[in-house]
Amino acid sequence: MKHPFEEKVEHTIESHSLMGDDGRVIVALSGGADSVALLSVMTALGYHCIAAHCDYHLRGEESERDRIHAEDMARRHGAVYVEKHFDASTYSAGRGVSLEMGCRELRYEWFAELSRSNGNISVAVGHHNDDNVETVFLNMLRGTGLTGLTGIKPRNGIVVRPLLDVTRREVLDYLADKGLTYVTDSTNLLNDVKRNRLRNVLLPAIRAYFPDANTTLTRSVHNLTSNLNLYQEMVEKCAAAYRGKYGEIDVRGLAAGISNAVTLLYELLRGYGFNGMQCKDIIDAASAAGSRRFFAGDYVGIMHRGILTVRSCKVALTAGVESYTLAVDDASTWPEGFTIERIAASEVVYDRSGNTLYLDMAKLAGRSIVVRRWRIADRVAPFGMSGTRLVSDLFSDAHYSPDDKERAWIVTAGGQIVWVVGLRTSRHMTLTARSTEALKITFDRCDKSESIPPQSGV
Repeated sequence: MKHPFEEKVEHTIESHSLMGDDGRVIVALSGGADSVALLSVMTALGYHCIAAHCDYHLRGEESERDRIHAEDMARRHGAVYVEKHFDASTYSAGRGVSLEMGCRELRYEWFAELSRSNGNISVAVGHHNDDNVETVFLNMLRGTGLTGLTGIKPRNGIVVRPLLDVTRREVLDYLADKGLTYVTDSTNLLNDVKRNRLRNVLLPAIRAYFPDANTTLTRSVHNLTSNLNLYQEMVEKCAAAYRGKYGEIDVRGLAAGISNAVTLLYELLRGYGFNGMQCKDIIDAASAAGSRRFFAGDYVGIMHRGILTVRSCKVALTAGVESYTLAVDDASTWPEGFTIERIAASEVVYDRSGNTLYLDMAKLAGRSIVVRRWRIADRVAPFGMSGTRLVSDLFSDAHYSPDDKERAWIVTAGGQIVWVVGLRTSRHMTLTARSTEALKITFDRCDKSESIPPQSGV
């Protein structure tokens, strides 16, 4: 007969489809109460567990005590035991992050490696209902929206949280019933970080005055989760009218058509790291002439004629030359001004603008498409001509200024130049009467001189 605790956890797993069909799971095992209860309940429910222990070597003998206890608990439950040793202090200092954040990054990177090496199985961590309540309070104190008020999610990628519907008290009672011991991290008793102060001082005081606080707060989180799901669904429906084929956003149209345009734009852009203030600036810039750029971490939002395109700032440098490797279906990999699409060969319409290139998809045969700046020794085999020409000679023929040359783009396929953008296409990989599918690359000439350099905070 299953313990009530096990039945409750099983219901959480089934409700949120947390586990795969093969019955294997990686359990993050620190040796503390939550992780020991997690290992025990997952084993009792019939899962084959890999117990993964992280040793950061931060607490001297206490760290060694934790490691020994975790290994013992894994053995008692018949789990495969693996451990990883980290120099968390050096890692955190080298990246300029807090020790707490450094440890978190290290363990989740290792968990991801373990998951991949074991067939992408889930990684179970021991967050429970009390942790969720703490997270909601912390988010409110920092300032948050609907997403922050819904707390910890049962699943985040490969990471699952089977204990999310049980309380800390239920965890301790389960361990007592099973006769299982656990270790306590002494740093959790220190009120030197916000979460510890909340856990050890504020929440106990709230529960003393409001005994049902956990129950009512959990109910509120569930209600807010339902509200968030509806909100996100409506955001997608509203945004559809202002999204282009490649993810570009008609900010000018959005500002004219939506009463709370800043909020909607924020929902569309926050995944890239843009904040609310930037979204307001983007809305304000939509009606202005020329182009403007807005930077957020690894991304840049390029506003041109009221249309915003978000691109990655992670630019590779090949031989010191700015270079982008393009993914046809991922607009964030395209440099500013470029669009790419697959079309039927029968739909190809040539023009004399010099702004469009058509390549035979069959001839590309998996070759990488790269857009880069020109190099002095570049040569192209021009379409309709024999032999090759220096790209620099093409620039001279076109009376390019030094600034024009600096901004010129080259497109290569498999390392071979197929287009000197705006001037010449190559005779390589062109379409024939037998071609069935084409890759269309278009370059939109926007006036670079109108671009505004990044401002402080933008």
